[in-house]
Amino acid sequence: MEKLRDILENAKKKIVKLNGERVCNQTSNRCGCCSGDYALISLKEKIEILKFVKSNSGVKEKVLKNKLEESPCYFRDKENGVCLIYDLRPICCRYISYKIYEKDDCYKTCSPFEPCKKGKSTVIKIEKNRVFTKEIPLKSFFLDDEEYYFIDDNIISEYQEYKKIQNLRLSSIIDEIEK
Repeated sequence: MEKLRDILENAKKKIVKLNGERVCNQTSNRCGCCSGDYALISLKEKIEILKFVKSNSGVKEKVLKNKLEESPCYFRDKENGVCLIYDLRPICCRYISYKIYEKDDCYKTCSPFEPCKKGKSTVIKIEKNRVFTKEIPLKSFFLDDEEYYFIDDNIISEYQEYKKIQNLRLSSIIDEIEK
C-alpha cells in the first residue's frame, strides 16, 4: 500500500510541476469531496481509518454527525472545507482528478480547465490516437495547444494488485465506529 501511495504521489507531483494543481470540487482534496457511496477501499485502509477516527473524539463526533445529516461524504468537515482523514484518505480519493480512464474507443478524464459543478460534469473524451505515454505512469495529450498530463493507473502493477483487494465501501467504517 505504501509503495502504491508513493508511486501515485510522485506521479501527481510531476503533474503539478508540469501543469499545476488540479482544481476539482469532487475529490477528497482540500476543495471538496465526491458525493455518493461509490468509494471502494481495501481492508488495510479501513483498519487505518477506523483506528484514526476512534482515537480522535473530535473527528469521530463530526463523522457521526455527518452520517445523521446524510452528508455526501461522512469524512468531510463541512465547516472548514477539509477532509477529516486527509492523510489516510483512500487511494480512490487521492487521485481521481489526476487519472485518465481507458474506454473501448477513447480515454476519459477530468477537464484540466474547470472543476465539475453541481449536476454538470466536465469529464472530457479524448481520441486514443491523441494520447501518448510520456513516462510510466504518465500519459499526455494536447488541448488548445497545451500539453496536459494524467496518471494511467492501468500500467501500474501495484495498482492492479490493489484493485483485487479494494472491495469495501468507505461508508462501511461507520458501522464499526458506532460500536
